[in-house]
Amino acid sequence: MSKWHFSTITYLYNNKKMDHLSFQVIPKNLWVIFLCACLCHSPLFAKDTSTAKEDSLGKQNQARIYREEGLEQQNLGNLDAAMSLYQKAIELDPTFAVAYNDLGIVYEAKGSVRQAEESYLKAIKIDSNYLSAYSNLALLYENQRNLEKASFYWAKRAELGSPDDPWTLKAKQRLEDISLITGGRAIESSREQEVIGLIKDVTEEKSILRQDNKALAKKYLEEAKQSYDKEDYATAIKKAASAQQLDPTNREIEEFIEKVQIRALSR
Repeated sequence: MSKWHFSTITYLYNNKKMDHLSFQVIPKNLWVIFLCACLCHSPLFAKDTSTAKEDSLGKQNQARIYREEGLEQQNLGNLDAAMSLYQKAIELDPTFAVAYNDLGIVYEAKGSVRQAEESYLKAIKIDSNYLSAYSNLALLYENQRNLEKASFYWAKRAELGSPDDPWTLKAKQRLEDISLITGGRAIESSREQEVIGLIKDVTEEKSILRQDNKALAKKYLEEAKQSYDKEDYATAIKKAASAQQLDPTNREIEEFIEKVQIRALSR
């Protein structure tokens, strides 16, 4: 019983010279206050943590559904509808880095460069290993001719990516190209035009790869399974995680990751 409860009883016995007051003559309204105070500390009012967890998982699942619907609308060219769905996904799951990255792509396509930049940066802040956001930022800065920032994010993409990832190789190549421009050496105008052309090519390639996320996810999953068969569990997890980023609602990928984690822990 809390101090408040004891002080209430003491008041009822000692105040107003009521030396012989008993519980039987306590006014009904005071009994109501007393009982309510006791009930507020009852386990009946405790938060149901299991229900809260279920609600959280439900929101995350719905967020991923919105994201998938957003991709469909984006591929159809319905950018406003895609943006609305990505925003709904983020509202349900504020830690959904993939949705922030997708939203940034739509903002950039609509010409809202500042908002695109903020969305990409938010994705990286949530998940510092989310590689697509680094590539998107690097390309955004290249298009702005801000080669210093572009170099920084290409370097991060090259550092964090797998050696056999085509975008890791692309990031290293872009760093070399930018170095030629900013290295202080004279460059033929034809070479600079070639570099500018490469920027356009990479942007187009990014668009193609984005539309085929599921196919690329399948490729990573197959590579993860091969690593698993070789008992290289660290590589298997890494490849599977890359696949899951591209196709977060794929149950097969999720189950495979759980399988590898269990196997790795049992060693």
